[in-house]
Order: sequence, then structure tokens, then C-alpha cells
Amino acid sequence: MEKRKAEIVSSIVLGIIALVWGTTFAVIKDTLNSVPPFSLLMMRFVFASLLLSIIYLKKMSKIRLVDLKRGSIIGIFMALAFYFLVISIRFTTASKFSFIIGAYVLMVPFLSFIFNGKSLDRYATIGAIIATIGLGFLTIEKGVAFNVWDLVAGCCSLFFAFHMVAIEKYANDSDPIILTIVQFIVTAIIFSLLTGVKEGYDFSLLPKIKWTLCYLVVVSTVIPFATQNLVQKYISSTTTAVILTLQSAFGSIFAVYYLDEKMSSQMILGCILIFIGILLQELKRKV
Repeated sequence: MEKRKAEIVSSIVLGIIALVWGTTFAVIKDTLNSVPPFSLLMMRFVFASLLLSIIYLKKMSKIRLVDLKRGSIIGIFMALAFYFLVISIRFTTASKFSFIIGAYVLMVPFLSFIFNGKSLDRYATIGAIIATIGLGFLTIEKGVAFNVWDLVAGCCSLFFAFHMVAIEKYANDSDPIILTIVQFIVTAIIFSLLTGVKEGYDFSLLPKIKWTLCYLVVVSTVIPFATQNLVQKYISSTTTAVILTLQSAFGSIFAVYYLDEKMSSQMILGCILIFIGILLQELKRKV
């Protein structure tokens, strides 16, 4: 009973994370108009690392070599995902990008089977397929052609899938908070190097984006990723991936409410299919 309760709470928490991520796209897109992409990601993860390290200073004093190794693997996958995200988003439409990135929902069950030995069951597979179809209805516009940059965006989706599978593999054997801090530090180091090589350091931008950066660091990074690492001790990476497709649904609803965009019947169908995919994941745990 306690296990079932933990799974339900974890699912609800991930749904809230999806809501947060679904409503931050406009913030990130607007900020990238005034801040170079690598610089933004560098500042986001440097401050996220510092904040979480200060809060959990006692935990950091107990860090083990194995925690560094595991957190670094997760961090490399995170950095690669965000790298391919920022270099491809400028060359593809928002609708295609949302669909391609969300395609990790279909990759995760098979990667989890290959690397973590998690068996493929019919509910997980069917749920992931339905959620992917729903994502297509929600995001893809008629007459939109795909190009080579969409393949680059596909790399982003692949590494987000690896990120979830890696968390599933290590979350039970290492402190989730320590893993989160290490992955943030690794990601911050990688983007600090990329910023120095590609863009140069310009900290005069900080005062201009201080409130946006606070939002991205605390609301969109520290709380969601730390929470994801915690709850994946109780639910699988496949269930995590399916629930997180809600960010596309929430993002669309957010755009309709705040930007006066229209919600078409196709988009409504997409949202319904995503919810059906999630319900199948819940049904799987009851059977």
C-alpha cells in the first residue's frame, strides 16, 4: 500500500513539473533574444549548482567517488541534450521542435530495456505510442516539411531519454540530491567552456535578466530536476517520460490562455491522447 501511495504521489509531482516546464518556453524564448544561448545555460546551471550546494552543504561533505561518477554520467547526458536543443531550435519551427523533443517518450521504454533490464510490457509500450501520436496531433502543423536540423533536434530528444534512463539506473543506489548537484556542476562546467570558446564571457548581461534568471534557476531547474531525481526512485523512466509529455499539453493551453492563440480540434485530440497514454501507465500498476 505504501509503495502504491508513493507511486501516486510521484506521478502527481511529475505532472506538476510538466506544468512548470510547459509554461517556461515563452520565458526562455524571450530571453534568448537578448542573451547568447551558451551564456544563458552557463549562468542557469552555475547558479543552480551554487544554490543547491549551499542548501545541502552537509550532504556534499559525504559525497563518494561513485556518486561523482554516476552524477557525471547523468550530467553529460543533460548537457548534450541542452546543447542540441539550443543549436537546433533556431532552425526549426516550434511545432516540429515540440514534437521531436517529446519523442523521447517512445525511446525511453526500449533504452530502459537495453541498459537497465526493465522488461517491456504492453501497457508501457502502448501508452508510449499513444502519447507520441497525441504529441503529433498537438504540435505538428499541416504542410510542414522536415529538414536536417530536425535530425539535430532528434539528438536532443535522444539524450533526454538517456538522461531519464540514467536517473532510473542510479537513483536507488545514490542520494538523489547529490546526483542532482553533481549533474548541475558537470553541465555548468561544459557550458562555461562552450561560452568561453564560442561567445566570450559578458557578465554585464546579468542585471538585465536577473529576475528571469531567478525564475529559470529556481522554478525551472533546481526544484524540477531535484524532484525528478527523487521521485524516479518510485516510478520507472517509462512512466516518467509519458507523464512529462504533459508539458506540451500544458504549453499549448498556456499559449491559448496568455497569448490568445486558438486551440484547434486537432490539438484537443492530441491532449486527450496524451492523457490516455498516461492513464494506461496508471492502469499498468493496478493490474
